[in-house]
Amino acid sequence: MDTPDFSELFNLDEINDLLDNQDRDPYRKVLGDRVQILDYSSCTHLNGRPLDFEDDEEMSFNFVTEFIVIETGCLHIYDAYFKKYKQDLIIVNPLTNKKYMINSGHVKLK
Repeated sequence: MDTPDFSELFNLDEINDLLDNQDRDPYRKVLGDRVQILDYSSCTHLNGRPLDFEDDEEMSFNFVTEFIVIETGCLHIYDAYFKKYKQDLIIVNPLTNKKYMINSGHVKLK
């Protein structure tokens, strides 16, 4: 009995496109926009260091913290092991003045 060729059943590009478009905010962000984080998976510190649940109490990984967009059009690639993200925004927490890089689709306009 022949082993079936599963490569024809699954198109990895289609799967990745679907995952990329899920839970994403399609609206363009500009300087000064107030945003909330929808998905922390592409968010890092400004120096590229990944977020840590224990070290980053200030972020507290909640979805109500408000940030301000301070830079757009960045071209940084964050390799999160299973997925590579294009971080095209820099946001700042106005209460703590801490800055983060994130994919623009992972934040929504407030």
